[in-house]
Amino acid sequence: MLKVLFAPLQGYTTGIYRKAHAEIFGGVDAYYAPFLRIENGKPREKDLRDLNSFDGNAREIPQIIANSVSEFKILADVLIAKGYTEIDFNMGCPFPMQVNRHRGAGILSDVQAVQQIMDEIAKLSSTTNETAQANAKKTAPIKISVKMRLGQESPSEAFALLPILNEAPLTQITLHPRLGKQQYKGAIDFKSFEKFYEECRHPLVYNGDITTISQIYEMERRYPKLAGVMIGRGLLARPSLAAEYKVQRENADVQDVQDVQDVRKNCAISETDFTNKLFQMHQAIFDNACKTYQGDSQILSHVQSFWEYLEPSISKKIFKKIKKAGKLSEYQQAIIEMRG
Repeated sequence: MLKVLFAPLQGYTTGIYRKAHAEIFGGVDAYYAPFLRIENGKPREKDLRDLNSFDGNAREIPQIIANSVSEFKILADVLIAKGYTEIDFNMGCPFPMQVNRHRGAGILSDVQAVQQIMDEIAKLSSTTNETAQANAKKTAPIKISVKMRLGQESPSEAFALLPILNEAPLTQITLHPRLGKQQYKGAIDFKSFEKFYEECRHPLVYNGDITTISQIYEMERRYPKLAGVMIGRGLLARPSLAAEYKVQRENADVQDVQDVQDVRKNCAISETDFTNKLFQMHQAIFDNACKTYQGDSQILSHVQSFWEYLEPSISKKIFKKIKKAGKLSEYQQAIIEMRG
């Protein structure tokens, strides 16, 4: 069975979203928080406040984005001081604002900068942290993973880095087999992914355009050594996706993709249960937004996005009402209409 990891998406997988999803739908092995960045020379406070969302057993892994070893150290130190022992390093964000600052996919062409960061990761992975020790917290070697693209301009960027990554003490690499300049459009480069898969010495996680259980089974079949899949937009559109896959996988030893259809009939969540859980999750997010923010505009900006990737499963008329609502009363009326 593959691990299922929830990808971080800025503005969508907020702390309250991650917590509500873990409690209501579940099935996810780890939730990755949207990246922590440097702003005005220090870690962005808004990103830090979004962490430490879970009270239960769900794993939350913070992610950092940096353009140099100095930025990396600042961000890693603050997370370690907060008690985190797992950190993910983002070398895949394709958005121009970060790429132009030499972060995310923008760092993939800089072999020297990546080497320096991997050297720092080697130090963190082999020693306990002094800050944590000073705070009398339980110390442990820091586990660091990488999430990356094939490159910003060319797949040659990833393969130039692979010898460095292979030597670094990483827990895993998550690869989205597109270029940064593609963002989320265009064909996935499975040929380059397969080459990376064969040459990578670390556990490898696949990320990119997974929206169905059948696709997860297909990845299992095609890549037997694959450690897991990371899903973002697919889980936003179908929050039960991970749980449904886990239930099916536990109840049947699926030999090929054809078998999935028979298993699904017996294990899929009913649409009634799915809808009930969806509204339960929305209510948790809505209640939190009302407690945290002031004024209709602020609250709406945090709850309207919940429905964005769910648009195909909502009537167009109601979806328009949700998006156009300028007052909480209008928004709540649209939700009441949706529930029938």
